[in-house]
Formats: sequence, C-alpha cells, structure tokens
Amino acid sequence: MNFYFAFQFSNIVCYPLAMDIDPQRAAQFKAALHQAKDSNREAWECSTKLVGHATIATTLHRLTQAIQASDQPSDLKNVLMHSLSKQSGGAIQQAQEASLKQLTGLPTTKAVRALCLLFGLAGPAKNSAPCSSWNPTQIEAFLRSHRNPYDLLLDIDVASVLDLGAGDLSFAVELAERYTPRLQQQHRKLVLHAIDRLQPGSRLGGRLHADPHVIKKLRGSRDGASTLEFEFWGDQDMFALEKNQHVWPCYTIVTCHGPATPTFAYEPTRVSAQLIEADLKHTKGTFRRVRMEGEEALEVAHAGRSLLFPPWKFDVKGPLALLNVIAQRGKCCLLTAVDTQVFWEILAQLFEDPQVRPSDVIFTPETLPDVFGPRYAELTALPIGATVVLSDLGELRSSFPIGISDKTANSRSYRFRFVQIRRGAVFEEIPAGQTARLFKTMTEEAPPWFLLLVPEPLQR
Repeated sequence: MNFYFAFQFSNIVCYPLAMDIDPQRAAQFKAALHQAKDSNREAWECSTKLVGHATIATTLHRLTQAIQASDQPSDLKNVLMHSLSKQSGGAIQQAQEASLKQLTGLPTTKAVRALCLLFGLAGPAKNSAPCSSWNPTQIEAFLRSHRNPYDLLLDIDVASVLDLGAGDLSFAVELAERYTPRLQQQHRKLVLHAIDRLQPGSRLGGRLHADPHVIKKLRGSRDGASTLEFEFWGDQDMFALEKNQHVWPCYTIVTCHGPATPTFAYEPTRVSAQLIEADLKHTKGTFRRVRMEGEEALEVAHAGRSLLFPPWKFDVKGPLALLNVIAQRGKCCLLTAVDTQVFWEILAQLFEDPQVRPSDVIFTPETLPDVFGPRYAELTALPIGATVVLSDLGELRSSFPIGISDKTANSRSYRFRFVQIRRGAVFEEIPAGQTARLFKTMTEEAPPWFLLLVPEPLQR
C-alpha cells in the first residue's frame, strides 16, 4: 500500500493516497463530485459560507460524519476522511491537500465545497421549493378535458416536472423544446429535474447514459433569466431521494418512462422471493455478481450469450414501491412505455378487488385471464391509441399504505382518485423518451401501455 508521509507536531503521520483506490471507482466518484458542483449554481454559491474561518472546523466535522454514514465504498470513505482530518487553524494541512486534490481534481477549498454538495451539507432548503396550489379534483378535471397531460404545465401555477430514470434525456429534450417557448410567452419558468441510477462514467448501461453535451445544452444560461431550469443527477436511486437535498418534495408532474423489468415486474408483497428468483432464472437466465475492469456488474447467461448489466439490474422493488414514490412526489403521475409484464403487476395494485392480487401466482398469458377475468379481455382488445378510465372497469383501490421508500413523506396513506390507461408507446404532440420510440422496432413485443394517475392524500 502507498502512503503519504507528513510531519505534524514532530510525529510522522501516514495517510492513504487516492491512488490506492481502484482507478475506475475513483473516476466515477470524481465525475459524480463535479456533477454535484455544476448541477446547482445557487447551492454552489451558498457553499462558500461553509468554508470560512469561523465555520470550517464545524463543516469538516459534519462532512466527515456524512461521509462515514454514506453508502460509498469503504476504501474511498477512508481516503476522504483521512484527507479531511487533523484540521488546524482554519485550513487543511498540506498532507491532506495533496490526497484531496488527487481524488477530486479540485483545489482544496473548492474540493471541500463540492464534497459538501455531494454529501448534502449545502443547498437551499427543500421547504423553499414551490408546490402547486391545485387540488386533485382540479387536476383530474383538467386531465379529463385535455388529450395531452403535459398541457397542464401551461395552466397550473407551478410548471415543474421530475423525470425518474431519465436515461439519455431524450424525453427531457422533447419536453423542453415543446413547452419552454410557450411558457416564455407567459413569462413563466419550466423547472425540469431528472434523475437516473446509472453512475456517470460507468461502462455499463450503454446508450441509456445521459450525454454531457445534452446536459450542458439543457442547463443553458445560469443567469436566472432562462425559461428552463434544468438539473440532472446521475447515480441517484429513486428510492433514496431523501439523500438528495436538491430534489423537491413536490412536483406538478412526475414521470417514469419504461419502468424497468424485472425491477417492477414482480410485487414482493404478493410473490415470494424464492419464486421470483426461480422465474427470473427460467425467463432471463442464470445470473451472478462479477467485476468488470474494477466495476461491479451483474452477469446474465441468456440464450447462449453472457450479458453484463449494472449490479442492481435484478433488484426487485415491485410496483407498490414505484406507486409510493410517484404519489408522494407528484400532483400528476405518468408511467409511459410500460411493458406487458410490468403493466399487469401495476394494474393488480390499482383495483380494490383483492382477487387480482393472488399470492405466489406468476402473471403469464395463461394465468392473466383467470386473475383479471373480463377486465383482461377488455384491456387486451384496446386498439393502439385508445383510452379507458380504469374506474369504468372496476372499483379503484381505496387506500395505499405508505412504504419506507421515501423517508421524507408523511405517514398519511393515499389513493389514486383518477387512473386513465392508453394503449401504445408514442402519441401525437406528447413528448416521449427513447424507450417509447424503440417499441416500433420490437416486433416480438406486445404494444406497451401509458398510465395517467392522480394521487390524493387521505387523512388519518
């Protein structure tokens, strides 16, 4: 192991260097750090208060605690904590400076400020983020009378969107191009926040990664006069939004395009873990965790090929977890380009009838007609572009339990007062993402689904 030697109080102190960390992991961390630094100019400017002579000791103590409590790899945490230790006289010692600059690529003060942003010590308070005053009844009335749900942004008092699993940002580009000119005419701003779990700099994920040039273009001017206020956070789990101090607690619209399979293709409260794993091996192939060029990955043996995915690809969360997240963050929720398997699992959670949530039954073309009865026939008969209000097919579920996926939410339960289903991937004048546009090339895939939901909190 390499060490950096420094004299302090006449003693030799050994510090682990950044070079002791796997190069790929170090590059990914540096990319995430610079993204945190560049993603919110207001928070970056505010961070100067954290590194002044009167506050630096407290800041370093808080930052060390935040690093220790984080889910970063232990070797990286050790280097960071050693680099920030032994603060004296309002400045970081030279020994630590060298290691910190090597790891972050930034001068000492800027490195500490960027770390404060990355680990949630800086940034505007969430309570200052605006939330629309429109109630669920008003939103439902608007959606019933308008074909394009995104037109809500033009009428509602707060034009804000959170895109979960934003991928290559193709949806964000379409939305911005369609709505910023119209909002500019109204002298209003569109707030568009996007997250994705893929880690910037990772070799996994292929074309689903956000293009840095697209991010830069969408961010545009930082002078506050731009009609579009765009932010993107990579390496962000949608079930850990509370760790990101810049994600608002409330958005007018929350979207998730192409909800992931198998992440949302099984409901763990309905199907046992053993049965899920067996079905995954049967339908997807055997899988195991591996390391690829220093990066953790999931290797799947499928149809005679070895495929590599991010390590969390087969982590099953289920539709209840997804519904919890969108209902707690959005006034209006859109799930688009939903594949067949995910669709029926989501649908099973939306009806009041518990018979559509049978224990330990895998949904297949053979079991679905028995589970959903006439509803199955009516929905599968929908032509492309057709729409149906779900309550016309059966009573909607009266109450959903709040899960632990979002610790920032209050403890009240909720329901969806309005659910609309459309058949198809792409609709005229409605912004769409890459997944939706790829469906036309997937000749073996059944047409996907589009769900529009209006959540409503319930009093305890």
